[in-house]
Amino acid sequence: MSSHKPRGYSVNDFLSWDERKELVLQPKFQRRDVWTPKAKSHLIDTILRGLPIPIIFIRQSVDPKQRRTIREVVDGQQRLRAVISFSKDEYPVLRSQNQAFGGKRFSELSGETQQRFLNYEFSVVLLEEVSDADVLDIFARLNTYAQTLTAQELLNAAYFGEFKQSIYSLGYEHLEFWRQHGILQDRQIIRMAEAELATELVVVMLVGIQNRRQRVRDLYETKDDSFPEKARVEKEFKAVIDATTRCLGDALRDSIFAKRVLFHSLFCAFYHVMYGIPDTPELPHGGIAKNIAAADVPKVREALLALSRKYRAPTPSAEVQKFIAASQKATGDREQRLVRVKIIAEHIRRGIEGKA
Repeated sequence: MSSHKPRGYSVNDFLSWDERKELVLQPKFQRRDVWTPKAKSHLIDTILRGLPIPIIFIRQSVDPKQRRTIREVVDGQQRLRAVISFSKDEYPVLRSQNQAFGGKRFSELSGETQQRFLNYEFSVVLLEEVSDADVLDIFARLNTYAQTLTAQELLNAAYFGEFKQSIYSLGYEHLEFWRQHGILQDRQIIRMAEAELATELVVVMLVGIQNRRQRVRDLYETKDDSFPEKARVEKEFKAVIDATTRCLGDALRDSIFAKRVLFHSLFCAFYHVMYGIPDTPELPHGGIAKNIAAADVPKVREALLALSRKYRAPTPSAEVQKFIAASQKATGDREQRLVRVKIIAEHIRRGIEGKA
């Protein structure tokens, strides 16, 4: 069997092979084409941005009678179908995914952009003169080492619209924040933890305190085509992160709020104080301080750090004991989340009012 070192082949190479009928997109061991228009557009956007996509596997054989090389796509047929159909003007790039090229088909792109598209190189592993049994064995071995997809990775594979794009942008824009304060580690970010956390926070901003993962898929689905709250959510999300940074600064990393579960509650508490969490009548005093004044920042900081110290104290008060209990068991349950957010929001309010 030949070397499995990836080789580079351009989009134009695949278009040429397809025109000469030397490319078999659906051999007997392949799945049928099931990609949605959003998934296809997302791939084209990736190519136009010059970003990498997963390796394509091709079984290559030579027909000595016709002197033709036949290339069967073992893995990657949906990606190649999307590329070939885009080159034939069968669909446009979606505006929700790329403002510069949104609404344009291949023929409507500039000559320079068309050239960049055609020159884009796929990484391809060629399986030369191998049997069906060999192909199946190779993929059985590859799948032996494949990790089970996380819930967020499954969402990433299923949705490509405005809601997902906004969520991923928020998570990615704040990578340094997550890392600097120890909220997320690189090994978690590799598995899309920043997108998962941003999703959980935006769910609260849109529909209130929920059980963990409740309403998540529903929002990805219903807001896939249109996300009318996008501008507001992005603005408020960034404002809450900014308020958190101003009030706690470097102290965040060494506080209890660096723990992901408690950071979630801290964000929600700030959001409630600044804007009011919707559809959550159990939480009072919402939207009392849209902009936390500079004079109040030290007081809020001390109130939150006091809660952190009480949490770690050997004999915490009854209120703090309740907070601790809600932070250690069934932490994703709505009731436990409510307890944590209510207590943190109360400490923020006391700081603003000078009663900490």
